[in-house]
Amino acid sequence: MTEQQATETPGEDTSTEIPGGDPQEIEPEDSTDQSATEDTGDAKLRREAARYRRSLREAETERDGLRGRVETMQRAEVQRLVADQIAVPADVWLAGASLPDLLDDDGNVDQAKVTDTVKAVLTDRPGWRRLTHPNFDGGVRTAAPTGPTWHDALRP
Repeated sequence: MTEQQATETPGEDTSTEIPGGDPQEIEPEDSTDQSATEDTGDAKLRREAARYRRSLREAETERDGLRGRVETMQRAEVQRLVADQIAVPADVWLAGASLPDLLDDDGNVDQAKVTDTVKAVLTDRPGWRRLTHPNFDGGVRTAAPTGPTWHDALRP
């Protein structure tokens, strides 16, 4: 392998020929103007590429933030659905439930999957069940007896 071949990188064109013309026909002034134009064009392309990279990074940052917010809302929805059955709704996550397992194909919380998960959790840990108190208030809610009304007094 020659020294020239060893220094060339694959895919790099090192030829100095200009397609469709003889290299000696080009005047030096034209080549200077052309390289200045190419540098300006290259700089313009670099600036444009940098702008696209910044825009991409901003979009990715926004996407990640929104993904976190949606996940937080989905978790809150799952906890809202289990609140009437489990004493501490956040305990559903301690029992091994994961959010992707409770979502449908569209990414929405699937109530049937949540119900099945709650049944499995309460089967394993019956002490986590929300206690319901009997509807006994010691007679506080009974209405006080009323006496005669004006309606009764004026009736013949």
